[in-house]
Order: sequence, then C-alpha cells, then structure tokens
Amino acid sequence: MVDSEQNTRVLIVVFDALRPEFVTPELMPNLHAFAEGGVRFTNSRSTYPSETRVNQSTVTTGCYPSRHGVVANNFVVTDDGRNVVLNTGDDVAFEAALHRMTEPLFGVPTLGECLAAAGRSYATVSAGTSGGGRLINIAAEETDAFRFAMRRPEASVPAGVENRIIERIGDLPEYRRPALDWITYAVDCYLEFVEPDIRPDVTLLWLCEPDESFHHLGIGSPDAVRTIAHADAQFARILALHERALADGSLQIIAMSDHGQISIRGAPLNLSAKFKEAGFDGVNIAVANGGGVWLEDPSPGRIGEIVEWLQSVDWCGPVFTRDGLAGTLTLDLVQVAHRRAPDIALVLRYDDTTNNWGVDGMSLHDSIYPPGGGCHGGLSPYEMRNVLLMSGGRLKSEQEIPVPAANVDIMPTVLHMLGVAPPDNLDGRILREALADGPDQARIEVKERVFSSSNQQGPLTHLSTSQVGETPYVNRAWVE
Repeated sequence: MVDSEQNTRVLIVVFDALRPEFVTPELMPNLHAFAEGGVRFTNSRSTYPSETRVNQSTVTTGCYPSRHGVVANNFVVTDDGRNVVLNTGDDVAFEAALHRMTEPLFGVPTLGECLAAAGRSYATVSAGTSGGGRLINIAAEETDAFRFAMRRPEASVPAGVENRIIERIGDLPEYRRPALDWITYAVDCYLEFVEPDIRPDVTLLWLCEPDESFHHLGIGSPDAVRTIAHADAQFARILALHERALADGSLQIIAMSDHGQISIRGAPLNLSAKFKEAGFDGVNIAVANGGGVWLEDPSPGRIGEIVEWLQSVDWCGPVFTRDGLAGTLTLDLVQVAHRRAPDIALVLRYDDTTNNWGVDGMSLHDSIYPPGGGCHGGLSPYEMRNVLLMSGGRLKSEQEIPVPAANVDIMPTVLHMLGVAPPDNLDGRILREALADGPDQARIEVKERVFSSSNQQGPLTHLSTSQVGETPYVNRAWVE
C-alpha cells in the first residue's frame, strides 16, 4: 500500500442531484458495490440553498456561503449603479460580471489555488452548466490548471485544448434529454484525455445527471431511471481503469451528489405578481422552491412588513432574516449570512406526499420546470440529503458511517489525504472517521439541536441542525 501522501491522487465524481435511495443493487450496481466496499456516509448533507453553484462553491472552498459568498444560483449584484440578478449558470454573463466586480467572487482560497500553492495539479471536467464549469475551477488561468466545460468548450484552459480533446475522442454530441451521450462524452474525456495526458493530483468530474432528467422528466420517471443506470455504467468504466490504484492506495475516489431534488406541485406561483398585488415594489425575487428576496429599501420596517405578510400566506414555508426580524430565525443558522445574502430567505411549502412514480416529497414552486418535474433549493430532507461515498487504499473498507458529514468537508479531507495543509478557518472538517488510520466513529460526539422562530402570527419555522466539533450541519427546516 502507498503510505506517502505525495504518491496518492484523488478523483471526485459528482452525480448531480442523485438522491441516496436510488443507489440500489438493482439500479446502480456499480456505485452500490463501491459503497459497500468502501465508506458510505448515511447522514451526509447538502449546503443551503440546496442549489448547484452554491454547493460547487462549498465543495471547492470548504466553506459555507456565509464565507465563500455564492449565496444562490442567482443573486443580486450591483452593476452600473443598478441592482441586477446575476445568473451564475450562464458563463458569458458570469465571466463578464467577474471582470466588472470590484472584489473577488470568493473571499476564501479555492481547492485549485491550494493545490497549486503546494505544487500539486488540478483538473475539472464539467457536463453541467457553462457557469458551473467555470466556478469549480475559477482560478484555472492563474494556476495553470486544466478546465473543460462541455457547454462552453471555447472557455477551456489552456486555451485551445478543446480542439485536442475533439481530435482525440470526437465532436461533442448533440445535447438532448436524457443526456446519455453527454454523460458518456464527459467520462470519455476523463478516461481518454485527462488521465493519459495530464494525470492530475486531483480531478473533479461533474456529471449533469440525474439533475436535468429529474428537472424536466420527473424524479423516478422511466427516462430518469434509465439515465441513472447509464451514469452507473459510466462509473463502472472509471472503476475498471483504476482497480489497481484503488487497491494499492495510489488513488482515492469520492463519489457524491451535491444535493437531492423534490417534485413540484401545480403551476408556478408567480411570486412577482403576488408581491405586487400585496403592494410591495422595489423587490428582486430569486425563488424556485427556495431562495431569496432582495429589497431596494432593506430597512427593518420594510423587511418586517414583508415578513409579516409572508407569515400570513399559505404557500410560504420557513423564513429567515439577517437580524431575526418579526421573530424569524436568522440567516447565520443556515450558514448564509454573507453581505450578498438576501434580505429575506424563504422556502415554499413542501410535504411528504408522493409523485406519479411513487417518489416521496412534493413542493410548491415558482420554477421554469414542467408539471411533474423536480426542483431544489429549499430545506426539505429530500433536497438536503445527498450521496457521499469513498473508497481507496487510504480509506476504511466496508464501513457505514452515520456521523454527519457534508459537501463542506470535501476540500479539507482531500487536502489532508494529499498531505497539503488546509487554509485557516475552514468551515468544514477532515472526515477522519473515514480514513484507514482514523478514529472509531463511535467516539465522535454529535450535537443535535432544533431552533424555533418566535413570531406571534402565522406558522412557526423549525430548523434541525447537527454539529461535529466546530462544524455545523443543516438537516432540514419546516413550518407548523
């Protein structure tokens, strides 16, 4: 077995939006066997808001939004004196906004920067949004890292590398749902270009499924299930290449999802119209089934007035504000109290009923997705539970670990396995209980707590959290 951190590498494979209950021997035999043979965290959590770019930022900084600053997929920034909503998924708009910003997007070091400073290499392949492809390797140009985003290949690093990839493995396939060919191409890129030509110390391979099938075709729908099985078959190709390296400790693999999803109920609520009908103007709203409200007049009186109205309507669920106005819970409890955070964070009502394919969890929404589709961003357990599996010679085997863990723990754990000193003041922790020489999970103390709002009208917001050492985890929130 390899016993030197200098002789080991790490591969992170993300199955976007994969819910843990889909990792079964029948549907995902390869990922299930991987979990059974390695470490399976059964109490792993997403980051709130349970959106992709938020969690990409958490994975690659080891910090929560309150520190890294990506407080939503879409959040308000000031541009030429105007408040505008920045869509971090659109790389053209995202790149332009980054050039205009007077401060860095991240207020903390990224995984790529930490690796480069230690003389280690980093590569990313993304089948997801063009903006997300940039976000997971935002310092690629400065650190000479490899970055390939299939939805905007011309923005790859180094410049022109997309041409070499196409020469090697062929033209990018046409994107369609379900994205079977798209996922295959991403894995081809990793297997046939990244590994033989670059052989990075850390690779992050971000697959866009089953997220996009869940959104548009339905969670548990036949096409979504077919996509999950296909993604599992592609993972088998990766395992086949690395069988020896996993056994001898020269490679550790982390297989995970960034968040789950919940099915949507009914037509979009049209929140902009509802706010206007209630007499509230000067409002920027970015809510699918969870999100935020930014006010042109963020005075306590104005915020309190809107919060009291939200607490009176039957479609609004948990509500949070920076200062606990009108008896709300505070943004810091959900780790999103950054200066870019919304003045009011809210989640729409959800319940435990099943969708057309027998999958639990339904939510009201104001999304772009079709009836029967899925959504994420809120604080239901269906969105906050994620997959986290690990295997390799430096990790324990055949271990099921119920100790809380989360996306925020990925970066410190990866750096530790490589022998790279992590930055100061990370929010995440090293998942030592997963390491071959780590402590027994039974010795790890877990603190559980439920916070409840104190508002005098409307339903109360309840928030369940866990804590291990100094690292807090958000489990779920609900109203009653």
